[in-house]
Amino acid sequence: MADESNDDGQLPEGGLTEEQSPKLAEGIPVRVRRRRKKRTRWRRVKRWIRDHKALSVLIGLVLGLLLVLLLWLWWLNSQIDAVTRFPLDVENRPARVPGDQLNILVLGVDDLDYQREVGPDVYKMLESGAWQKGAFRSDTMMLVHLEAGREQAQVVSIPRDSYVDIPGNGRSKINAAFSWGGPQLAVETVEKNFDVFIDHVVVVNFGGFIDITDTVGGVDIHFAQETPADGKGRTWSAGTHRLNGVDALFYSRQRKELPRGDFDRISRQQNFLRALLDRVASRGTLLNPLKISKLADQLSELVAVDESLSNSELRNLALDSRRLRNDRIRFVTVPNSGSATIDGASVVQLQMGKARQMFEAIEYDQFESWYAHNEVDELGSSKSVD
Repeated sequence: MADESNDDGQLPEGGLTEEQSPKLAEGIPVRVRRRRKKRTRWRRVKRWIRDHKALSVLIGLVLGLLLVLLLWLWWLNSQIDAVTRFPLDVENRPARVPGDQLNILVLGVDDLDYQREVGPDVYKMLESGAWQKGAFRSDTMMLVHLEAGREQAQVVSIPRDSYVDIPGNGRSKINAAFSWGGPQLAVETVEKNFDVFIDHVVVVNFGGFIDITDTVGGVDIHFAQETPADGKGRTWSAGTHRLNGVDALFYSRQRKELPRGDFDRISRQQNFLRALLDRVASRGTLLNPLKISKLADQLSELVAVDESLSNSELRNLALDSRRLRNDRIRFVTVPNSGSATIDGASVVQLQMGKARQMFEAIEYDQFESWYAHNEVDELGSSKSVD
């Protein structure tokens, strides 16, 4: 019988099995098999990497890119955290129509003579909750309605000189509401006059659109005829021009040289916004991480929102906006009878009954049905804006 003892004559670690013990007692040689050490998991991984070098490099690159992507997404999320938020406590509000649709009041803020950047100062005041009457003004007021499916939207401009009831202050131009009482009084004024519930408020530093416009490479604006390009004698010739941020801001603010004054300025603001949205939604922007990062950084400094607009809702709005195309957005102006003079001041007289009907249709996502049977001042094609 073959020798079954181990090489050094020592008992194996752990002792003998029940079958081996009797044999040893009877003097029968026992062969103990030497245990092989198993390869460690790390040795196997190294051997696999050595045998699959190309695939290993590819996996490493993918993991590296994934890490970069996660860090980038984390940074984008931090930009949402950086958005200024302010309290909004409005009482005696109209009933909200049930559903996922949203009404967002957008207030563009400027200083009194367009000579300085006022965004940081306004946002500090908003955060403090102590509004200083008359410190700032809002020359731009828009109600943005996003329908429940987020595939259609309406942007309703409210002329700054609209003559309305301002709660606790009598009748005056609607832009006085923001100047006197900030976003809260502006919301109260819009809700009371138009019987429409406001879900959220966004205050926009209008001067900040200069940087946004430059980041996306400018906006394309068509001019039907030669048009002043600034207050220094420069002009735009007839045709389509790509405007940089400074020129685009001048274009959207100009009104004195325009035939319809503030009404043409509203059309220009809407046209600029439409052109900017088109550039932001272009493949050249959406597929460029550097542009997206820069836009996120700029937007976090450009806007302030009410406290109820959470980070998750902001993210959802950004993601949902991908389904919203320019040709599915209606830009209109609240129904009005034009300008008039009251107490020596030029004001805009609203057709309040028609305006309330329009806002009711908007709240119920029925604007297209209302639009089919009513005339309203609407932004035309990009080549029809003066």
